[in-house]
Amino acid sequence: MALLFGTDGIRGIAGQYPLDRDTIYRTGRCLTEHLRSLHPRPHIIIARDTRRSGPWIESLLLQAIHDAGGTEETCGVLSTPAVSFLTSLKGVQAGVMISASHNPFRDNGIKVFSSAGVKFTNAVEEELEKAILSCSAVAPVDVTEDQAFAANPVFASERDNRELYIRHLMQVIPAAFSLRGMRLVVDCAHGSQSAIAPDFLSMLGAEVHPIHCEPDGCNINHHAGALHPERLQDEVVRMNAHIGIAFDGDADRAMFVDSGGTVRDGDYALYLLARHLQWDDAPRVVVGTVMSNLGLEVALQELGFQFTRAAVGDRYVLEEMLRTGAVLGGEQSGHVIMSRFAPTGDGLLTALKVLEILVAQQKDLAALCMPVKRFPQVLLNVPVAEKAPMDDIPGLRAAEAECRQALGPRSRILLRYSGTEKLARVMVEGEDESLVRNAADRLASILKTTQNGV
Repeated sequence: MALLFGTDGIRGIAGQYPLDRDTIYRTGRCLTEHLRSLHPRPHIIIARDTRRSGPWIESLLLQAIHDAGGTEETCGVLSTPAVSFLTSLKGVQAGVMISASHNPFRDNGIKVFSSAGVKFTNAVEEELEKAILSCSAVAPVDVTEDQAFAANPVFASERDNRELYIRHLMQVIPAAFSLRGMRLVVDCAHGSQSAIAPDFLSMLGAEVHPIHCEPDGCNINHHAGALHPERLQDEVVRMNAHIGIAFDGDADRAMFVDSGGTVRDGDYALYLLARHLQWDDAPRVVVGTVMSNLGLEVALQELGFQFTRAAVGDRYVLEEMLRTGAVLGGEQSGHVIMSRFAPTGDGLLTALKVLEILVAQQKDLAALCMPVKRFPQVLLNVPVAEKAPMDDIPGLRAAEAECRQALGPRSRILLRYSGTEKLARVMVEGEDESLVRNAADRLASILKTTQNGV
């Protein structure tokens, strides 16, 4: 069981283990020392989202890279997919993104990309973890944990790196592509895309109404963005917009709202992309996750696609894509990987491709999504103090078996722990909504009772 690296890097509350000053410093130092087997003076780029703790973590990592004999480069505020792209483009040995994605501002994280722009394998992360945990180096930087939230950082993005990323996006859409005549509402979650996406989409000709694009270091993801689309739904209807687009804090995911105000998640995006992208000689395989709705699977099968499921986490989606030769995969949460264009999920790239489909088909998003008939699905999060093995929780597996029998063959139950938070996740889906709800409530109740020690 990993002690530092979860499904999406190292994550925690800034200033507390594993994001205390010495562990951050040791992470940068051990990463650099690991990369010296590839290059005598490894070059590492670093970017961050808009959290107040970002510059503090960045300064510790920059010092650590320097002290370990590496070449450090800061890229300012950028999205996670931009870091992935720039790491590969610049030919550096690694890229680091400082972000906790969709989490509240007090959380932060360290995501590491290899020279190919993909996340390190589990084996490499385990090797790094051992080195970090055995390292005794102490950060020489005169910055204390209390200073993690001491000052508002300047919200700025390195212009050259931003332009390189935008140039990359321009190369994956048709040369004459235009959004002229389209009215968009764009929610940037006060995060990484705040200074990029609205202007970029406007440059393509769209009338853009931006919301949640004023980061102050503390408001990232706060009632905003991909996880909180309520205001976006209202604004799309109020503005009579064609579509709403919501990113999360580090912009590696995108969620959509159609003109009627209905949220269209990553399952719908996968369907649209599968149906309308050029496949040529690529295998007609789409990779989802164990959380993907059964309705997506059925709709894709009707189009002649094979649908395969990976564990939750974009790294596992990519692994399954590589195994099957698939060029499209993603998660219900809005992470979508189109490997012909990028090796990682990119919310703005996904939005561009969905917009390209809308323009080409001259149809409303709701009409294009109509073939996907979602099965009733209930997702519940249960706070946990410890992630005890599910098999050891009294009565849980017996209750699960009874629920499966009641729900029938066209149903699914998934019980798992979050890879980044102290939460147990309960997912139930089937054809009868009341049975689905009852099953989810019953299983969540058992988990809650166990955690409360009742």
